[in-house]
Amino acid sequence: MKTLKILFLTSLILLVFSCNSDDNQPTINNNPSAFTVTQGAETNTGLTINWTASVDPDNHEVIYAVYLNGDLIIEDLNTLTYIIEYNLFLSGENTILVVASDGFGGITEQEIVLNLQS
Repeated sequence: MKTLKILFLTSLILLVFSCNSDDNQPTINNNPSAFTVTQGAETNTGLTINWTASVDPDNHEVIYAVYLNGDLIIEDLNTLTYIIEYNLFLSGENTILVVASDGFGGITEQEIVLNLQS
């Protein structure tokens, strides 16, 4: 019986020390790839903004948010275009920022500056 206890304790100790600390390492999340933002066609109601697809190297779905002069206009887009209404623009210089996000903290940003006259 004593031999069985010693064997059990030895096995338990070997099992505990054989666990690798790498087993609990967090997975690294990469940012989505760079993309390009361009001004598109003018419509009756607004100005179209287009961008190329951003690809996430970790195969996460990429969603987009659009900001105009620092204010969030829309988020959770899964399209590559958005029409910003004319009444939201300022006369003169306007900064449009498109943010690609993978939903796990990875982001990539691109912006364009447009000069609009009233």
